[in-house]
Amino acid sequence: MTANATIYFPCNSVDLAAVLPSVKSNGGIFKAASYFEVLLDNHTVRFNVMPRERIGAHVAGFLGYIDSLLDQQSRKDDAKLAIAQTKTVLGMVSPCNFDENHSIWPALFKIADAYDGYVFAYDSVFLPSGSVIVGPLQADAVTSSRSTA
Repeated sequence: MTANATIYFPCNSVDLAAVLPSVKSNGGIFKAASYFEVLLDNHTVRFNVMPRERIGAHVAGFLGYIDSLLDQQSRKDDAKLAIAQTKTVLGMVSPCNFDENHSIWPALFKIADAYDGYVFAYDSVFLPSGSVIVGPLQADAVTSSRSTA
């Protein structure tokens, strides 16, 4: 099984080589990268850069998804405000799932933190700190905190 995630950034470009070691890409001096590959615990994890012309439609659809969630409206509004600022999108694909490679999850948030991005995984939107803004994991966190109180 594979792991998938998306990172949304408010900046025009990102350079994963400035954040993680052992990064390869097809970018160069005169060409923007269309992907980055990172070796994490002996697995090559790929981050595909969404073409700029597809970002607007993708973000519009994602904002609709956020609206459809059962979270509090204020939380959905916060998530939509953050995602609406998106200028760069990285789609992560790994040959193994998060449980098989424990380096993937912290790498996602290290990248997000470096460029003030937001992570989408497990149908939930996360702050760079790893806190859930909206999605099923937010509901799980609220339910867990109520059951332990």
